[in-house]
Parts: sequence; C-alpha cells; structure tokens
Amino acid sequence: MLYPTLSQPLVFLVIALTGLMSGALFDLFGFLAFASGNDKHSKIFFDFLATIFSFVLLFLVNLQVNYGQFRLFVLLAFFLGFVLQRFLSKILWTKCVKKWYNSFKEIRLARKKLKKEK
Repeated sequence: MLYPTLSQPLVFLVIALTGLMSGALFDLFGFLAFASGNDKHSKIFFDFLATIFSFVLLFLVNLQVNYGQFRLFVLLAFFLGFVLQRFLSKILWTKCVKKWYNSFKEIRLARKKLKKEK
C-alpha cells in the first residue's frame, strides 16, 4: 500500500480539526465585529478576514498533512468539522450567555432595589 493511503484516517481527523479551528476563527472574528460596533461594514470585513484565514489554514494543513492532494474527502472532513463547531458553539454560547446575562440582570435589579430602599 502507498503511504498516503495508509494515513487517510489521520488526514481525515486533522482536516476535521482544522474545520473546528476555522469555526472558532469565525466566532472570534464575529466577536471582533460585535466589539467594533456591529455595523454592516465591520461584519463584512471581519467575515471576509475569517474566510481568508480559514482557506489559508485549510491550504497549509492540507499541504502539510496530505501532501497537497485536494480530494473530496478533504472538503467533507473540513465542512464536517466546521458545521459541528458552529452547531456546538451556538448551543454552548447561547445557553451560557443567557445564564450569565440573566444572573447579571438579576444582580443589577437587586442593587437598584437596595439603593432605592436606602
């Protein structure tokens, strides 16, 4: 057997992890867009940067791990990791942020009530 054929499960795993990292890049750049005012132009700019960095990351990892051979399973593994990360981050961040926001709001309301009573 050829060496690249033997390492295909490892290549699939590494490319899927690259998809996970690319999804994290989109989360990071989405946060930067939100922090910079969340207007239309900043969203477009940061989405563009995240897309470019994701493609560069995929290209470099594919070049290092898969000897630059670009096949269908590379795209499938990358998009599988990317979609998995986006799905999990939506669930995780939505639930955690709601909890944090609600507890923060309750604390603020309690402080306002204490100030009014004094």
